[in-house]
Amino acid sequence: MIQPLRATRETWRLDWFDLDSPTPFGSMFILPTCLYVIHRYTGTLIGYEFIRELDQRRAEILVHRLFQERGIPDELQIPDLEEWDEAVWQGLSREYHCEVQLLDNDRETDPTQQEAIRQRLDSMIAGSAQTLLATLGPKAIAQGLVQALKHLRSIDKRRALLAKALELSENLPEALVELADLELQDGNVDSAAEKFASAAANSVAFHVPGESSCYVRALHGQVLTAWQRGDLGQAIQMGEHLLNRNPVDHPGVRFLIPLLQLLAGQIDESQEYFSWYKKNYPNDIEDPGFQFAWALSLVDRDEEKAAAEKYRRGMIQNLYLAPMLLDVPEPAPDIWQHNDRGDIQYAADFLNSFGLIWERDAAAVRFLREVYTDSGALLEQLIALRRKMADFQDHRYEPNHRENWQQLIEQEQALIKAGT
Repeated sequence: MIQPLRATRETWRLDWFDLDSPTPFGSMFILPTCLYVIHRYTGTLIGYEFIRELDQRRAEILVHRLFQERGIPDELQIPDLEEWDEAVWQGLSREYHCEVQLLDNDRETDPTQQEAIRQRLDSMIAGSAQTLLATLGPKAIAQGLVQALKHLRSIDKRRALLAKALELSENLPEALVELADLELQDGNVDSAAEKFASAAANSVAFHVPGESSCYVRALHGQVLTAWQRGDLGQAIQMGEHLLNRNPVDHPGVRFLIPLLQLLAGQIDESQEYFSWYKKNYPNDIEDPGFQFAWALSLVDRDEEKAAAEKYRRGMIQNLYLAPMLLDVPEPAPDIWQHNDRGDIQYAADFLNSFGLIWERDAAAVRFLREVYTDSGALLEQLIALRRKMADFQDHRYEPNHRENWQQLIEQEQALIKAGT
């Protein structure tokens, strides 16, 4: 498109800011981020868009649209963010023959000009936000902010939403437990423990037995923080309390308790727990680490046949666990698994958390090695079959895919049944 020559060089600047006014996002609420483009020297607003969080793809789309609607400037200034791909802006520069300058975050700007633009854009949604606050009430908006967390990638943005939610509704359990999770992920164990405890205290009245709830999440968080602190006795006690309040056990703490007991050297207590578990959770899903712990407990009671069976069931569920505990080569990580309990990361995490239980018991390692060696033929067949299943799962055309896949599943089940 031929455009008239400009008398002066035209420069645009892309910028953004985060708003503090909750805005509807479907049935939820967000604190939107405003992307905007202004004329670098006059401060004239060229275009803007409100989005849920800072995102390079949305910024690129906004720039493309403005180039189509308002023409192409001589230069476009863009913040040089570590998480943004510079190649995207280089491609845009080549496509539109526009110079693109990436500026450091500490670039010089006119504070007065910037504040005027931001006040203007903020006023576009501030009024409706106040109306919603008066209509729905602060707690409903706070809960909507918490619900929007799963749609955000940025940890900083999640923290901002949680801070706003707690500003609107102090001690909101949903916000406290989410904030506690973030603190735990960041390694702030004491802060996480405090927030989990507060969330539990503020949500216990609303807990419905048999249902997953904020209260259940808070109790589970207390188990994890006690464990991270090294207070195994407290972690075990909290886990038992959680099972008592929530026998359905949505977080799966029933698999964790005996491992913590073994880690703490509570051998008799772990044996009592497995007997209790057998009565209360018949036909439960098989967690590989739990099966290994059960086998270890049975070895201590000289029930080697039963222990070998538990070990084999655990090995079938996760083909990496025994090799890692025994420090021998494990299978390739790209074989098919039923769920994430069977993948190599599960085994690595288990080794980091509970490998010490086997490391300090030479007899237990010897017995595990014997069972692993005796099960070698079964495991090799299973590995070969699951590798074939992984290959079959790709996207090549196969007219009888469903029937062939079912045959593979039946072969796997027959192999497992023959070996256990």
